[in-house]
Amino acid sequence: MPKNGRPEPGGTRAGPTRIRAADVLRPTFKRAFWHAYDHLGTLIVANLLWCVLCLGVVTAPPATAGLFSLARRIAADEDARLADFWVGFRRDLIPSIKLGAFTAGAAALLWFNIRFYGRLHGRAAFAGTALATLLVWSAAFFALMHVHLHPLLSGGDRRLRTALRKSALLALDNPGFTIVIALQSALLVALLVASGVGLLLLAGSLTAVILSTGHRELLKKYFPGSDAASEAPETRSWRDLWRPWESQRPR
Repeated sequence: MPKNGRPEPGGTRAGPTRIRAADVLRPTFKRAFWHAYDHLGTLIVANLLWCVLCLGVVTAPPATAGLFSLARRIAADEDARLADFWVGFRRDLIPSIKLGAFTAGAAALLWFNIRFYGRLHGRAAFAGTALATLLVWSAAFFALMHVHLHPLLSGGDRRLRTALRKSALLALDNPGFTIVIALQSALLVALLVASGVGLLLLAGSLTAVILSTGHRELLKKYFPGSDAASEAPETRSWRDLWRPWESQRPR
């Protein structure tokens, strides 16, 4: 138990509430869909801003932090405005640049070493292949950690070491959830990019909403007495898309 009295990901001495990945993913995707539906205009404008700011190497990380700051408020059903994008951009400017630099450096180092060890021949070929394989799995795990990194950053864990440790623990403790939401998000981004305009309109902001909503749902098992854990379930159905005046949205 840490000094602040809050359990680390992985649970308390008694352990966290054991919940299947499907029990977290189901409400995650349903809530994320309706969050995006409710804030579609804001998310499109925020995504356009994100695309423009990502043209600069230095501004790309804080722009991503701005998206997740906005997405975090949307996931919590709080009053979310485009101004929240800029709040996150300014507040997380330095932490996000540190995270972006660390990610780029780690990715480059992993890529270089995988290529180096994978090309060894002769007596060193077996050892090189084994090391390259180990590094590939390490790279995959590092990529999966990013499912949790930005939600943690926008949630207040702005020390790089703390965010990395917690994201690794969450990924290790919830492998099924982490893998599925990562694959679903990657597939969604691929479809949006393939559509031509999806990258400009929704790819970044919609991914941020999905990951932020998933992070909020996941933390309910670690903090069952929190406000998030007691929130009403999303009751709207497909009918509400065509008859919004009959919406069953919880208040």
